[in-house]
Amino acid sequence: MNIISDFSQDIRSAKPKPGSYEWWYFDAISTDGYSLVIIFYDGNPFSRKYIQELYNTGNSAAGKFPAISISVYKKGEPVFYSFEEFKAENADFSEKNPAGYAGQNSFYGEKNDGKLRYVVRLNQTVPNGDNIKGTLTFFGAEKDLSALGNNTADDNSKHTWNLILPFCEVTGNLEISGYRYEKIEFSGTGYHDHNTGSEPMKNSFDEWYWGRYHTSDAAFVYYLMCENGSWEKRAWLIEENGEVLRADRNIDPGALEFSVFGLSASRKIEFKGDEVSAELQKSIVTDNGPFYRRYEGEMVIKRREEIVKASGISEYILPSRIYNRLFWPLVDMRIKYPGKAHWVQKNSRIYRWTW
Repeated sequence: MNIISDFSQDIRSAKPKPGSYEWWYFDAISTDGYSLVIIFYDGNPFSRKYIQELYNTGNSAAGKFPAISISVYKKGEPVFYSFEEFKAENADFSEKNPAGYAGQNSFYGEKNDGKLRYVVRLNQTVPNGDNIKGTLTFFGAEKDLSALGNNTADDNSKHTWNLILPFCEVTGNLEISGYRYEKIEFSGTGYHDHNTGSEPMKNSFDEWYWGRYHTSDAAFVYYLMCENGSWEKRAWLIEENGEVLRADRNIDPGALEFSVFGLSASRKIEFKGDEVSAELQKSIVTDNGPFYRRYEGEMVIKRREEIVKASGISEYILPSRIYNRLFWPLVDMRIKYPGKAHWVQKNSRIYRWTW
């Protein structure tokens, strides 16, 4: 993996190879129990239609399959979910500035005097009538994170991870209507990164763990990636003053747990470094699918002689499952493709079972 932290590269990348993909990821946890994950895609790697075209023609362009996924949780329980793919003419992402839109949802980023500010606007309606509207602002200091990796854009890399804001303040207002009503005055902490893959995801890695956990003055970020049976494990504590402490001298995932879909992933991970160690417990499963799981959890961090607690979000992906036709009917229930909606998505009660 190519690791960078570069605001100027938070733009649309050239993706000439079939099966390539790109996403802009935002998450946040509020002080009163709400959490959310918003992802804009240029080349939706979970799209059955994208994969089918790749199978049928061998030549499938990422720009034909833009999408957005929006998940909002209240104390770990989903209160809104939408995953919609759009026609190419209904989405666009800038190659000059950090900005883009999918349908009526958009984001843009700006830098001023060493500070980064991203504004995310949402106006998304599910076929069953559920709707979310609102604006969120992600605000934080730009940091020198060259200690994380090579910090240079590499056109030959299969996957580039651009860590823009490991820790930031998030404020805004959201209104959810439909099956249930929630009016949220959001105030909390958040995170933003940008990922680009130059080939189908299953070709780049076999499994992928990722997570971010915030203390009052630092962010703990990790990933564990298995490629061709070999694991690459990285973890850092990124402090408010910009200092980066490595926590990957030894990383030990605990016992595997099987999901209802047969995914086997660890919910407990221990990290050890020279100046920092941590123990993670993923206590709540917030999203449970055939190839993907999302968790909220807690972390105990020992930083030099200080012990602090952190909370955050973790993910696990098994990419090969995305290309297994056995699971496509389940995927079709969750993703709204252009044109006629799946009948499950039109039913408020049944659609919630797919969350």
